[in-house]
Amino acid sequence: MQTAIGSHGTSPSFKDYIITGGQSDDDFKTLIEEYSKLNLNDVINRGGFPEGRKQSNSTFDLLIMNAVSSKDLEEFKLKCLGIIPLETNQKLYKLLKKAEEKYDNLIWLQNKSKIEKQLFELSKFEKTNVDIFNKIRTFYDSSWTSDIPFQVAIYPIPGVNGFSTATPHVNSLCVGVFTDEVDHASRNGVVLHEMCHILYREQKLSKQFDIEGYFNDNNTLYSKFAYSYLDEALATAIGNGWAYKLINNKLDEGEWYADATINAFAKVIYPMVEQYMQKGKSIDRDFINEASRLFAYNFPKAIQDYSILLNKTTVYADDMTEIEIVNKLGDYFQVYSLNLSSPILHKYSFEFMENSKDTQLFIIHKNQQQTLLELKKKFTQIDNYKFANQPMNLSFFDSKGRAVIVLVVNNKEEIKPELLKMKKQSFFDIKQPLQY
Repeated sequence: MQTAIGSHGTSPSFKDYIITGGQSDDDFKTLIEEYSKLNLNDVINRGGFPEGRKQSNSTFDLLIMNAVSSKDLEEFKLKCLGIIPLETNQKLYKLLKKAEEKYDNLIWLQNKSKIEKQLFELSKFEKTNVDIFNKIRTFYDSSWTSDIPFQVAIYPIPGVNGFSTATPHVNSLCVGVFTDEVDHASRNGVVLHEMCHILYREQKLSKQFDIEGYFNDNNTLYSKFAYSYLDEALATAIGNGWAYKLINNKLDEGEWYADATINAFAKVIYPMVEQYMQKGKSIDRDFINEASRLFAYNFPKAIQDYSILLNKTTVYADDMTEIEIVNKLGDYFQVYSLNLSSPILHKYSFEFMENSKDTQLFIIHKNQQQTLLELKKKFTQIDNYKFANQPMNLSFFDSKGRAVIVLVVNNKEEIKPELLKMKKQSFFDIKQPLQY
């Protein structure tokens, strides 16, 4: 159902398969519409972590973890008590009960034997993965212990190719597997990639503060972006690079990750990752210094690259939810960390503007003139620009050296077209704030 509504982190090719298969089924269309109205994603923030490693879970992560560990919908419903409001839980159960029959007819009954074969092939890596896990845990200096299980849940995507996804949720790794794929070693690399994200997230608190300190000591714009890409690049270098080589006795010569920056960064830090793995070393100051240097050398235009700037951002918007913004941005950009402050002109938002070190993204779709006037008091770089009822992108560096992006549109419907323009433009012009 998440795939059917095009949620962030799902496969667009799997969505096409689902929508095409159900296009003549009006009941299914109604199910999708009703499901899309459910709020399953409230953010749970935790304190006490370094600024760059602010931790949050979502109720959706807990729902997925419970789904993976439940034998049926009835057990799932009971496990979700207290996570979401009871009324939402009741609606979710009823919708999934109806959707189950649709799913069986459209996907499961036709592909059951194929996905069971995929599970059999992937299970052959289990013993090797335990040894690999211990090495990765040492590298990250993670607090995760062997007595806490990882649950790997695979689900079928009919066919042999397309766009597959995998996502970590607490201790559950959800992995989309093509029913007819044959490169099981690569798929196992994806499983280990997702495991890396969890081990990075659960690093010992002292290690998290150490790593942030090493990046801060570099004190460059490039080191800041290297930090924001570290999690994904490490997971790729380890899962899709080092672990793949360990199992196959050779590196995967193809692309390791769909995002060009992450793919390239993972490959340039790979030799260092392999060296640390071989020596049983954990991430240290030397590792972070070299990762920062490599990022600056290989991505000289990173500081004006929208795809990199939006990797970690603070967003200011009126009448928009965090998940709504994540879904819009996620269609065009890789979003690793996002904080939302709303409304834009609230005192808490001004505190964020003063203290946040991330990229500052303003999405103004109402009260445009008043909001822009107030922002000019904070950012003198945009003094000369006025909103003339046409979408406007103002991108610049402020006095603190932060990238600031101000999107002014007439309504919410114009937001995604503006994001698409940014995606196509790639880099903003540092000589003038008005980009087009």
